Amino acid sequence: MVCAVAVAAIVSACGTSKPGNTFAASDGGGSSSSGGGDDSTGDGGFGNFSDSGIQHDSGGGTQPPKGCDSSCPAAGGTCTNNTCILTENPGGVSSATQGQLQAGGSGDPTFAWQYPYDKTVFPRGLISPTMQFAGVAPSAIYVHITCASLNYNGYFAPATGPIRLALPAATWTAITNAASGPTDPLVVQVTKIAGGQVAGPISESWPIAQGSLRGTIYYETYGSPLAGGADSVGIMEIQPGAKQPTVLKKGCGNVCHTASADGSTLVAATSLLGSAAYDLQTSVSTINAAANEHYTYGGLYPDGSFEMSATHYRTWISAPSRLYDTKTETNIPALGWDGVITNGGTTAFSPDGKQIAFVHEDENARTIAAMDFTVGNHSFTNLVDIATDPSSVLGWPAFTPDGKWVVFQEEPAGAAAPFETDDGANGNLYFVDIATKTVARLDSVDGYTGTGTTTYLPASDPNLSFAPTVLPEAVGGYFWIVFTSHRSYGNTLASMAPGAAGDDDLGQLWVAALDLDPTAGHDASHPAFYLDGQEQVADNLRGFWVLPPCEQNGGACTTGDQCCNGFCRPAGDGGPLECVSPPGGCSNEYELCTTAANCCDTSDECINGRCALPAAQ
Repeated sequence: MVCAVAVAAIVSACGTSKPGNTFAASDGGGSSSSGGGDDSTGDGGFGNFSDSGIQHDSGGGTQPPKGCDSSCPAAGGTCTNNTCILTENPGGVSSATQGQLQAGGSGDPTFAWQYPYDKTVFPRGLISPTMQFAGVAPSAIYVHITCASLNYNGYFAPATGPIRLALPAATWTAITNAASGPTDPLVVQVTKIAGGQVAGPISESWPIAQGSLRGTIYYETYGSPLAGGADSVGIMEIQPGAKQPTVLKKGCGNVCHTASADGSTLVAATSLLGSAAYDLQTSVSTINAAANEHYTYGGLYPDGSFEMSATHYRTWISAPSRLYDTKTETNIPALGWDGVITNGGTTAFSPDGKQIAFVHEDENARTIAAMDFTVGNHSFTNLVDIATDPSSVLGWPAFTPDGKWVVFQEEPAGAAAPFETDDGANGNLYFVDIATKTVARLDSVDGYTGTGTTTYLPASDPNLSFAPTVLPEAVGGYFWIVFTSHRSYGNTLASMAPGAAGDDDLGQLWVAALDLDPTAGHDASHPAFYLDGQEQVADNLRGFWVLPPCEQNGGACTTGDQCCNGFCRPAGDGGPLECVSPPGGCSNEYELCTTAANCCDTSDECINGRCALPAAQ
């Protein structure tokens, strides 16, 4: 469902339809949640002063030993020889049964992982993933997780029904804080016992990124209980690590949105023939309401001050794509665009505002184009087609924070509704190196084991990935994408699970890591994880990932990316952290930079004007 299923949803919610309109409604969507990461974690939704563990105010710092931070004893563990030793028995499993589980066995050949996927990269600061398995229901489960600085042993008595298990919040925080990156992943071994028969261990490895995801994801939702139940439509917001989303807008056509990279502005449809711009810094107050579709799926400049309207695909707009002032809807003359581009579909600016990508609809729906942009005179130059596939429909381009790559969706050219993300559609995610125009499928994200069609997904349901967007900054040595998928979620949601009567299949939001320094033409992605906190009984689509609105000087902060001036430092002499004017000297992680030489940590990179950990090694 993107603005094509959206049309059906709008018709249902508003009771009107547009004569002769055959375009399916859109269901891409985005939203952020009001609650920031799990309260019990020491590394919440915005991360700590330095997610890498380095606190270097004006120079280098000392990295504390992994495994020995305060989260280990907070979870009930002890630090021995720089290793967090943590054993818990919430299931009340007897010592005799513990011995059987530790010995392992082969009593159930059907015992297998269904979720998470092997080699999934997890960041810190999230809710513990719900481990899910195939096999005979057990009476007890033993979870053994290790890395160089961790030895965890947990014994559980799972509930009846499908085999599912999530670790306690404090435990998951201690475990992820102990891990130190891809060279020392968590090794997760799970063993079960049922009817006296032991099966396992079955094992996976999960690299842990050295940082916490930040920002807000705005998404469309259909059939959400929070937004009104069956046949409802709306825009939700959720922060990675939150336990549930928050309704941002609901009812009669509030779909087909985008948001500015700085988190200040959102634009969306309000009906089949109306749209609006909203201020996310003032309780989603209306900036301007339009009696047309100028704001529907408009590509917002990073600060939200203007937007490039989208045309044709994923909208029913017949007017040309033009640059508009967000506050007044005044058309801004755009040298190099006006008279050159008539129809630009699913337009998107780069996080630094220096480029724009769009579907080159003046040619066809099979081409993604890019142009350079100069904000001083609103001029566009260097039009180039960066990705073309005559056998597919390409759409939903999104830049990586460094502006070097564009991630996009591909679907078969014969699709009933181009750019569909629902309604039985098929799709895969690709990315392209702008400099060389070299394209590669994101196999690991899409669920493939290689360039062919073989899949690692337990339900064998790849080819169901849609509408990607990218967090505007690097975290923990990776870029991060959020996308919609109708794949199975372990044993919780079946592949293409149907929604309530009148609603589409249940699309859900998934997140995946992308390597910082990819090689053109090669997959740079990692297996995706399910975004916990979203409603599982709703159709959730088109997650649009942005940073939170910035704080002025004196506002509370934990990292510089939360501050309008780009710096977060202790108040006075060792006081609480607050946003400050540029203090001079070097910049901490997530603080402003122009080159890597500005960063306190000499290994950091400067990505989209922020100091960031280098590519995870």
